[in-house]
Amino acid sequence: MNNAHVRRPITRRSLLTGLTALGAAASLGQGVSVLAQTDEAVRIGVLLPLTGDVDSYARQMRMGIETAVAEINDAGGVLGRRLETAYRDSETTPSVLPGHCRELVTDWGAAAIIGPWAAAGRRYAARALAKFNVPLLNATNHEGGFCNPALFSLGPTMAHDSQPLVRYLDASGAGKKYFLLGSYPSWQNSMFRRLRFTIGPLGGHVQGQALTDYGERNFRPVIRWIQESGAEVVMFCVTRHHGREFIHQAREMGLLEQVTIGWIGFNETLTDGLGADELARIVTTTPFVASDTEGGVPAFVAGVRRLHGSEVPVGYMALTHYNAVKALQAAWNQAGDLGAAAAMNNLRGLGFVSPTGPVTIDAGTQHAAMQVMVARGVNGGLAVVERLGNVAATPGCGV
Repeated sequence: MNNAHVRRPITRRSLLTGLTALGAAASLGQGVSVLAQTDEAVRIGVLLPLTGDVDSYARQMRMGIETAVAEINDAGGVLGRRLETAYRDSETTPSVLPGHCRELVTDWGAAAIIGPWAAAGRRYAARALAKFNVPLLNATNHEGGFCNPALFSLGPTMAHDSQPLVRYLDASGAGKKYFLLGSYPSWQNSMFRRLRFTIGPLGGHVQGQALTDYGERNFRPVIRWIQESGAEVVMFCVTRHHGREFIHQAREMGLLEQVTIGWIGFNETLTDGLGADELARIVTTTPFVASDTEGGVPAFVAGVRRLHGSEVPVGYMALTHYNAVKALQAAWNQAGDLGAAAAMNNLRGLGFVSPTGPVTIDAGTQHAAMQVMVARGVNGGLAVVERLGNVAATPGCGV
C-alpha cells in the first residue's frame, strides 16, 4: 500500500473524494482500487456507508481494513501477492447492494466482499454473492436470525452485546424494571423483541419501549415516559452521535441519577462530549476496549494510529473489520489458493488469532465466536470491568 496515501487521517471529504475517483476509473474501464493496480493483486471489495450520517462508522470500518491490509502487504502479502481494496457506497440503502456486489465481482474481479454497515444489508449482499460463490464478511452488529452459504459474520450478535449486558446488569443489582429505547431500524425492533426472552426468565419486566426516528434529538418526551414508568435500567441502542443528546437531556431532567444506561453498541467514538458523571452511568458489553492492556490490543491501537492519526478514537468496529481481513488471510493461507472458492471453503470452521484473542467461525452457522467483555464509560473512553471469555454467536440459524 502507498504509505503516503494511508497515513492521511480519514475524513468525510477524503472518503467521498476517493469514491468519486473510483467511480471515474470505473467509467473509463480501468481497474478500481485504493492500491496501485497490478495483475498480481488479490482483490477485496468493501461496502461502506460513505454518504449519510454515519461517517464515524465508515471511518472505523475503513481504518480497520486499511490497517490489516497495510500490515499484510508490508509483510509480503498473502502467498506472495498483495491485497488490493475497492470501496462502494452502500448509502445505508440495502437495495443498491446487489448491483455493487455484481460490479465488484464480475467487472473488477473481487475474490471477497467486506461489509455492509446496515444489518439488513447483509441479506441483500449475501444473496447476491451466493450466486457467484464469493464470500461476504460482515463485521457489524446484528440481531442474528439470518444465515446464508455466502455470509460469514465477524461482528457482534445479540449473544455478544445485548443478552450478556442484561445478564450482567441483573447480576450486579441494577434493577428488574427495564425500558427499551432505540431508533427505528427493523433490526433494533427485532432485537428488543427477542431481548424480552432474556429479561423475563431473570424476573425482569419491560416497563415500556420506544423507537425514535434516525435523527431524533429531542428525547424529553420519552425521558418523561421513562420516569413515569419507574424503570431502573434503560437498554439504549441509538448508535449514532445524536444518542449523546439523550444522555445530556437525561442528566438535565434528573433521570440519569435514577437509572443505569445499558448502551448496546457503545464505543470510543461516542464518548466525546460526554462528561465524567454521564459516562459513569453507561455500561456496555463489547468485543474490544481501546484502553485494554492485554494481548495484542495495545499494538493494534498503535498500528491504527500510526496510519490514521495519533488522536483518532479506535472502537470495536475497527477491530472487527481488521479481523475480517485477517480471516481472509488465514483462509487463503490454509488453502494455499487465493480464489473466492478457496476462501469460502476455508472460512468455514476457521480459527485465527486477533488482537483480543482467538476467533473461531462456526462451521454450522458461519458466525464467529469472539472474546467479549463488560465495560463502563470513564473520562476519555471505556474501561474493562469484567471479561466474559470466548462467547459463541448463537444466531439462531444454520447454513
